[in-house]
Amino acid sequence: LSSWVASFVFPPYNSMGNCSSECLSDDNHDGQGVQEGQAVARRTTVFGESFSMEALGIHMPTIPGDIALAGTLTKSRVSSIAFRYASWICLTDDAFSPHEAALNDAGIEVAVLAFPSFPTLPSQEQAAALLSAMETMPRPLMLQASTVLRAGIALLLHLAKSRTVPPELAAQFGEDVNHRFFADCILASPMQQWILSNLPKEDILRIRKPIDGLVMRQLFDPDTSTFTYLLGCLKTREAILIDPVLEQKDRDLGILRDWGFRLLFGLNTHCHADHITGTGAIKKELPHVKSIISVRAGAKCDIPVDDGDTIVFGAFDLHCIATPGHTNGCVTFHLRERDGKPGMLFTGDALLIRGCGRTDFQHGDPGLLYDGLWNKLFALPDKTLVYPGHDYKGRFSSTVGEEKKFNHRLTKPRAEFIELMNNLNLPYPKKIDVAVPANVVCGIQE
Repeated sequence: LSSWVASFVFPPYNSMGNCSSECLSDDNHDGQGVQEGQAVARRTTVFGESFSMEALGIHMPTIPGDIALAGTLTKSRVSSIAFRYASWICLTDDAFSPHEAALNDAGIEVAVLAFPSFPTLPSQEQAAALLSAMETMPRPLMLQASTVLRAGIALLLHLAKSRTVPPELAAQFGEDVNHRFFADCILASPMQQWILSNLPKEDILRIRKPIDGLVMRQLFDPDTSTFTYLLGCLKTREAILIDPVLEQKDRDLGILRDWGFRLLFGLNTHCHADHITGTGAIKKELPHVKSIISVRAGAKCDIPVDDGDTIVFGAFDLHCIATPGHTNGCVTFHLRERDGKPGMLFTGDALLIRGCGRTDFQHGDPGLLYDGLWNKLFALPDKTLVYPGHDYKGRFSSTVGEEKKFNHRLTKPRAEFIELMNNLNLPYPKKIDVAVPANVVCGIQE
């Protein structure tokens, strides 16, 4: 469920001015967010007037990603925003769209698909056609239906299927976020059953089953696109948190209570520049909790760790792997392979999905980062799962094998990588002046 909470929440929708979906990429991570002036560039002029994307009826989900949602749009509005998208999916009752010709003329790849209005439910063939289009069409992608909510249903199905989320979690997710087709709408049941019937069955999920006896939950902070990870031992009920966020303290403590876990440690992969760690606030409520960070981070903590150290919780342990370069105090936590199940790497900002952390402040060193990732993390089995500290494009995990093949930065020769990283010229994270001083003292709020 937590991985879904980290992926999408449809209502309420963000306007472009508040959304990270098209504003951030691997090249400007660390939560610096939307810079002043960029917001102006993302406004569109229609008939001499300036409209926000929200005024045009375009909504971006509160997830990171590159898919926009829209309801019914006029021809003039379609024409004014079409340049923003590489592809466009129109979901209509009769597989006809008045915008198809104009979009084709603009050089945009278009798919007009039948997606009947409620109470008629899409067929299996229609669902398959939608999923195929969403998986293969280039990004950025506009997903348009008769209403934004209906477009959201299609996005929900796509994300659920692509992330191999089982029906049980999909139903629980819908209830938790009060999505109207899963919660308070009296017409919920038919559409709910349609979505659930199109999700993967248990045998497809076998490769994603967690290590026996382990609970792992991936949680998401939408303001900073930060992932927090909760790991718990079902036998002893002992748990740890990796990279908690101050503003999400109550969420994290609530999940611990739900599971009946006793939190032992609050771990930080490095001294963050984009958010204040929640470790200090958690320690105030749970004084027995011990804070952990690299000895090289220069930050206050209860237990400083170094390369090769081990952190034990219940029947499990995390191996500490020093991966400096983003900062001098970055550490990756490795839950090693067990019972034939792949190991897990919690990489913080050192290794991201198809990217890596910037190296231009906090004693960053691109050569050191490159060497550490290739000589340590990429030396692990290809099937080892990678769980990053951030993502801005709707992705949640990768593998060592994938990153060795497809990471557009780290597949470069070492000299080219260093040249690239030294010339990113990124603005500083917007919270750096607040976050770093607070994190040096474990995020303790006086």
